[in-house]
Amino acid sequence: MKQVNMLLVTALLIICGSIAKAQPIPVELMMGDKYGTVNLTFSKSLKPNSKLGFFHMNTVQFDYDEAYKNSFILQDLLYYEAVKNFHLAGGVVYSKAGLNTTAGVQYVYAGNKLFFLFAPRVNIESNPSYDFMTILQYKPQLNDRVKLFTRVQLLNLFDDSGNIKSYQWLRLGLEMKGIQFGLAADFDEYGPHPSVESNIGLFIRKEIF
Repeated sequence: MKQVNMLLVTALLIICGSIAKAQPIPVELMMGDKYGTVNLTFSKSLKPNSKLGFFHMNTVQFDYDEAYKNSFILQDLLYYEAVKNFHLAGGVVYSKAGLNTTAGVQYVYAGNKLFFLFAPRVNIESNPSYDFMTILQYKPQLNDRVKLFTRVQLLNLFDDSGNIKSYQWLRLGLEMKGIQFGLAADFDEYGPHPSVESNIGLFIRKEIF
């Protein structure tokens, strides 16, 4: 199984590299009062009008004081658009818990102002874990040079024992010359009987190649 996983990772990273050369990739840095995050999430078709595409999510969290709280998740999925905006997806996910194959479905809407993603999936292992990720982003034009930027990213990760991790990430700011920046608030819950931990700060987001 590990050899199969490594082959999948290699193939997906090659695809990711070819897409990155052709299309801009959004990268966000958030600095809060307790920890910082670097977040990169995108969904792209392999070529114009293709039903095949690639979904990538890479999130790194770094604590300022306690290194054991640092975490990361790398998710690389190939998808097939079975119905308009509705994807069947499969690939690999890598985190501190290890490397696993994963499969799920996605509903994606990408407009000029509005982006919406709902993506439930399951890790294929002896004791499966599941998650539901939702992203809602809205950026209307305020004037010729400035857009309002709002984004909500939600995650619920659980297994048969209950909640593993959940979060709600909120962003409110402006976009000028392709750069988004403003206020950020993260709310995290860990374990089966969680309490909410907040992390308040600032973010900057930019599309790079």
